[in-house]
Amino acid sequence: MKPKGFFTKAALCGCLLALGLTGPASAETARYEVTTGDTLLITVYGDAGLTGTFPVSTEGTIGYPILGNVTVTGRTVGEISDEISDLLKEHIANLSVAVAVKEYAPVFILGDVQRPGKQEFRPGMIVLELFALGGGLKDRLATGDVTEAQLATLRQDYADMGLQVFAQTIRRARLQAELSDGAFQPDVDFSNIRDKAGAQGIIDSEQQMFAARLAAYTAELKSTELQKISYVEEIETLKKSSGLRNEELALLSEDVDAASKLMERGLSPKTAVREKQREISATNRDALEAGSFLARAQQNLSSIEGRLQTLKDTRRNDAAQGLREVELDLLRLKRKMEFAQQSLAEMGVTLQNSGASVDSMLRFSAVRLVDGVYQETPIEQHDRVLAGDIVRVRLSLDETNTASVQN
Repeated sequence: MKPKGFFTKAALCGCLLALGLTGPASAETARYEVTTGDTLLITVYGDAGLTGTFPVSTEGTIGYPILGNVTVTGRTVGEISDEISDLLKEHIANLSVAVAVKEYAPVFILGDVQRPGKQEFRPGMIVLELFALGGGLKDRLATGDVTEAQLATLRQDYADMGLQVFAQTIRRARLQAELSDGAFQPDVDFSNIRDKAGAQGIIDSEQQMFAARLAAYTAELKSTELQKISYVEEIETLKKSSGLRNEELALLSEDVDAASKLMERGLSPKTAVREKQREISATNRDALEAGSFLARAQQNLSSIEGRLQTLKDTRRNDAAQGLREVELDLLRLKRKMEFAQQSLAEMGVTLQNSGASVDSMLRFSAVRLVDGVYQETPIEQHDRVLAGDIVRVRLSLDETNTASVQN
């Protein structure tokens, strides 16, 4: 007798043929609502002092600089990002905010399992997957069930890896656009993607990242260009002033010569010559000071031109480094997917060739915090696990199968 409540043959074939984004995890990730116990990573482009990790308190808030306590539970990271961005605009202009879940609140499994205790949560995780992570049934009454639970976990892992490959591919397109100073317009064929909402969420996230980084880069570039223009205009003004001062010196020299000749003939006092000489000295001092200003302005212009080049080089270098990391991650993920695909095929053959002699009945329940009070609710093996859940597993056997188990 085959186990009840698990995969049909058609479903098994479907999982062996699944490629790319076939699992539910991507959609769950896109609409995941933050809960108590999560840790958020908030990145603020334009003010590194506002970037950091923030644990979600039991009150459902995070303590954020400038803003104080911000309520985040029951909201997606996109909604949280929008609110923090709007609130910060009241204090600091030209900031871009990105929010991600750095660590999810852990989940717990207890009862008739091999390894009860804490497990890492992933959006899209189902009860059967958590059951497999707990090692399956404590007393190994139903080997077939454990194998199918492992198959469910492997299928989920395979779908998650497909999602990661898609995400890294879109990220690579964004980095290539930054490297070439081009537009970010990923060409995606949605016809072969089962979870279109999750895929679109990844694209939207990368587009927001591209727009935020481009806006910050463009703003700094524009500010630096304006400084360059200011120094160029200052240099031109100083040069023109220097030319006028040279003409003034020439005229003063002629006046001194004329006064000296008049003095020699007794037609002009000696003090008139000295007065003209003092004017020449003062004009020379002004010329020296203006020369110092001109040298400083030229030095500042050179520094600004170097800064402009550094801005462009930094953007390209960051993109190139990111591309190297993406390519390495893609290579690793594709190798893992090849191994997982082979394992799925082998496990499928094993299930098809084996017959289960035990009809196990698993009962699951979840202990969850509802309105500040923990409540235990029955759940099914394919239900979603929520972050922070405490899942209890109980095993009961049909009376018709008790004799076969004892034999």
